Amino acid sequence: MKQYCLAVIIVLGANSLLFAQTIDQIPEFDNENYSGDVSELFGDSAWFGRYHPHFGYSYEAGDTIGRVGGLSSFEGFLPLFEGYDSDWLAFLDARLLLDDENHNLGSNIGIGARQYLPEYQRTIGGYIYYDTRDTGYANFGQVSGGIETLGDLWDARLNWYIPTGTRRKLLRTTHDPTGTYTFIGHHLFGGTFTRFYQAAMTGVDMEAGRKIYSGPNTDVRAFAGWYHFQANGTPQAWGWKSRVEGRISDVVALNLSIQNDRVFDTTVNFAVSFQWPSITGLRNGPRSNLPARDRLGEAPERLRNIVVTNQEIQDPNGGLLIDPSTGLPYFFMHVETGGSGDGTFEDPFGTLAAAFADTRTQQGNVVVYDHRNAAEAGNFTLATNTQVLSSGPAQFITTQVGQVQLPDSNTGLTPQITGSFTLNNRSVLSGFDITTTGAGSSIIANGVGNLMVSNNTINHTGAGTAISLSNLTGPATFNQTPLTKSGGLGVLISGGNGDVTFTNSSITNTNGDGIDIQNAGGTIQFGQVTTTNGTTSVNVNNGTANITVDNLSSTNAGADSVLINNLTGSFTLNGGTLTNSGATGVTATNSQNITIQNTTIDTPTTEGIFAQNVTNFNFSSNTIDDASIDGIAVLNGSGNGTISGNTIRSILTAFDDAIDVEIGGDATVDIDNNIITSVLALAGTGIEVSTTAGNVTTRIRGNQITSILNAFGDGINYTGNSTGTMTTTITGNTIQNTAGVFGDGISVIYNAGSATTTISQNTIDSDDLVNLFGTGIYLGLNTTGTTDTTINQNTISDDVLAALFDDGISLDIDRGTDHDVFVTNNLIAQTGGLFNDSIEVLLDSGTASAARIQVNSNILFGAGGGGTGLDVFVGSPHLLCVEATGNTTNTSLDFFAAVGGTINVEDLPNLSTNNNGATVNTAGGGTIQNIADCFP
Repeated sequence: MKQYCLAVIIVLGANSLLFAQTIDQIPEFDNENYSGDVSELFGDSAWFGRYHPHFGYSYEAGDTIGRVGGLSSFEGFLPLFEGYDSDWLAFLDARLLLDDENHNLGSNIGIGARQYLPEYQRTIGGYIYYDTRDTGYANFGQVSGGIETLGDLWDARLNWYIPTGTRRKLLRTTHDPTGTYTFIGHHLFGGTFTRFYQAAMTGVDMEAGRKIYSGPNTDVRAFAGWYHFQANGTPQAWGWKSRVEGRISDVVALNLSIQNDRVFDTTVNFAVSFQWPSITGLRNGPRSNLPARDRLGEAPERLRNIVVTNQEIQDPNGGLLIDPSTGLPYFFMHVETGGSGDGTFEDPFGTLAAAFADTRTQQGNVVVYDHRNAAEAGNFTLATNTQVLSSGPAQFITTQVGQVQLPDSNTGLTPQITGSFTLNNRSVLSGFDITTTGAGSSIIANGVGNLMVSNNTINHTGAGTAISLSNLTGPATFNQTPLTKSGGLGVLISGGNGDVTFTNSSITNTNGDGIDIQNAGGTIQFGQVTTTNGTTSVNVNNGTANITVDNLSSTNAGADSVLINNLTGSFTLNGGTLTNSGATGVTATNSQNITIQNTTIDTPTTEGIFAQNVTNFNFSSNTIDDASIDGIAVLNGSGNGTISGNTIRSILTAFDDAIDVEIGGDATVDIDNNIITSVLALAGTGIEVSTTAGNVTTRIRGNQITSILNAFGDGINYTGNSTGTMTTTITGNTIQNTAGVFGDGISVIYNAGSATTTISQNTIDSDDLVNLFGTGIYLGLNTTGTTDTTINQNTISDDVLAALFDDGISLDIDRGTDHDVFVTNNLIAQTGGLFNDSIEVLLDSGTASAARIQVNSNILFGAGGGGTGLDVFVGSPHLLCVEATGNTTNTSLDFFAAVGGTINVEDLPNLSTNNNGATVNTAGGGTIQNIADCFP
C-alpha cells in the first residue's frame, strides 16, 4: 500500500509541474511554419518531418543503482509518426548494452509519444520498454515505463520497473562448518548454510530539475529526486539521487549523477554520449536556450540497466549434511535406552536389533547411532555404506563441509555386544565392546572393501578366528581397536588385494597364534602382536602382499615364530622379542624382500633367522642368543642382501655358524658391523659366505668376532664356487681368540670364476691371552679365472703374551696362470706370538699355475719353530714372480724351487739390501733367477 500511495503522490507532483507554466519563463522562438499535409510527412527528405532519426554511443563510468562497473550503450532513436503541425511525435527507442564487469549484453527497446501543449508551453510524454540483462550468472527481463513533462526551464519525470519471468536465481551455496549441529528426524543439520542469489528488483524513480545555464551551444540542467527498489530477500532500497546534465554541443552530452541508499550505498556515475546528427533529432539542429517545443525527439531519461541485487541468505537450521560418497543426505537410525519408535532422533529404537530389522537399515546408506551404555546379544550384518557408531568416543563423519563431530558423541557410553558384526562395502564400526565365544568370528568381511573399524575392544575366546578378512576388494582399517584372544587365531587375511592397516590396535593371543595371511595382496600393516604358547605367531603363505609388523612378542611358539613362504611382495619385522621358538625364530623360503630388524631372538631350537631361495634380504640390528644351529643362515640367496649391526652370541649352546650365507645368483651382499661372540661353548665359523652361481659382490666390514675359552672355527670364511665374477672386500674386522682354539682368522678360497679381492685393515688376535690359531689370513686360488688380490694394512697377533699361529698370511695357488697378489704394509706379530711362517707362498699342486706377487713394506716378526719371515715354495711345473722390498723381519726370506719349478725374483742381487738387511736363503733343484720387473 505504501508503494501505491507513493505513486499517487508522484503523479500529482508531476501534474503540478505540468501546469506550472506561470512560473516558467516563456522563451523566444522562431515562428517558422511547419504545417503540412500527409504528403509532406517526411519533410524535405521525403522520409521524415521536423524530427529525424539519430544514432549514438554513450559510456557510463562507475557504479550506479543495481550495477557494478561501467556500461556501454549503442543507441538508435527513430521517429515513427509526427503530428500535422509537428506538435506531437511517436517514436521507437532501442539500445544495445554491454557492461564492463563481465562483458555481458543487455538491451532496451521501447516506444513512446510526446505532445507539445502550446497553451502551457510544455511537452508531456509517456513511454514503455522491454529490457533485458545478462549478468553473467543469470538472465533477467523487465517491462518498464514512465511519464515526463519537459518545460523551457523545469523538467520532471517518473519511471517504473517491473521484472518479468525469472525474478531471482540461485547462484551458489556455501556451507561453513562453524556453528551448531542438530538432529532433526533422521537427518543432521548444522553449520552455517548460505544461499547466494541474484534478484531483479521492482522499483520506481522520480526526479525534478531546472535549467541552470544556457550558452550558444550549451544547455546545463540540475536534478534532484528519489527512488525505491525492492525484491524478496533484500531490504528495500529507499534512496535519493542528484544529477547534472550538460549538452556541450549539438552532438555531445555529459551527465554526472550521485545516488545513495542502504542497499547499494553511495554510487557515483559519470556518462558521456555522442549523438548524430543531433541530440534532439531536429532537422535544422537545436537552438540555444532550447525550448520545450524542440525536445520531442530526445531519448527518455531512465535507468537503462535492470536493477539487480546480490542476496546472501542464511538457513537458521544450518545445512543438511551430505555424504560425499553418495551425494545424498546422511540418514540416521537412532538407538536409545527405552526407545520404541522409528529411529528418528525424537523417537529412537530401543535396541540395535530393532534398528537392523528396519527395512531402511537393510537397504544401506545409513548411520546407526547408538546412544546407550547397555548390553545386547546378536549377530549383525551391515548393508552397503552403513556406519554403526556409538556415542562413546568422539565420532566424526565426512561431509560436504569436511569432518564434522556428531552431536552427543564423546560421552564415554559404550554398548557391550555379545556376538559379531559382518561388514559390507564402506562399512564403519566404531565405539563398541565386542565379546565372542566359540568358533565364530567377532569381525567378518568377505568380498568387500573400504572398511573402518575404530575405537572398539574385541575379546574372543575359543578355537575360532577373531577377525576374518577374506577376498577384500578395498582397504580395511582397524584403529584403536585392541584384540584380546585366548586360543585359536587372532587375524586371518585370505585372498583379495585390499590394503589392511592396524593402527594402535594390538593383537594379543594366549595359547594361540597372532596372524595368518594366505594368498593376499595389497599393503598389510600391523602394530604390536603378542602371542604365548601358540604354534606360529605370524604365518604368511603365498601372495603378493607387502606386509609390515611393527613389533612381535612371541613366547614358546611350538614351531617357527615367523614363517614366510612363497611371498613375492615383501615382509618387514621392525622389532620385538622371539623367545624359545620350537624351530627357528624366523623362516623365509621362496620369497623376496625380507627384512628382519631390531628384533631379539632368544634360544631358538634351530636357526635364529633362516632364509632359503630368498631374493633381496635385510637382517639388521638384531640380537640372537644361543641358536642351536646358525644365528643367521641364508641358502641360495640372490639380489641385494644386508646383514648389518647384529649381535650374535653363543653363551650356553654351540651354534654352527654365526652368519652363514650361500649365494646362488647375481647378488650384492653387505655383512657389516656385526658383533659375534662364543663363550664357554663349541662353535662354528663366525661369518661363512659361499657362492654357487652368478656375479657376486661381497663386502664384509667392521665386524667383531670373539672366541672366549672355547673352540671356534674360522673367523671369516669365504668360498667362491661360482663361475661368474666375484668382487670381495673384507676390511676393518676384528677377530680375537682369548685362551681358546681358533681356525683361520680369515680364509678366502676361489674354486672357480674370476675374482677381485681386498683384505685390508683387519685385526686378528690383538692384545689378548694365550690362544691357538690356524692361519691368520689364508688365500686359496684354485681357479683358472683371473684374480687380483690386495692384502693390505692388516695386524696379525701383535700379542704381548703368547699366541701360536700356523702362518700369519698363507697364499696357496693351485691352478690358473693369471693371478696377481699384493701383500703390503701388514704387521705380523710385532711384539709377541709364534708363527710357522709370517708369510707363506705355496705353488705345489700337480696342475701348472703362474702368479705374480708383491710383498712390500711388511713387518714380519715373531716367527718361531723354524719358521721364516717369508717362505716361498714353488713346485713343478709352476712359475712365480716375486717383488719383495721394504720388509722388516727378525728371521729370513726363504725361496725354494723344486725341480721343474721357477721363481723369478725382482732385483735378486739386492734383495737383502732392499729388505733392511734380511737374510735371504735360496734352495731347491729348480730355477731361482733375477728379473727386472715383475709388474712392468
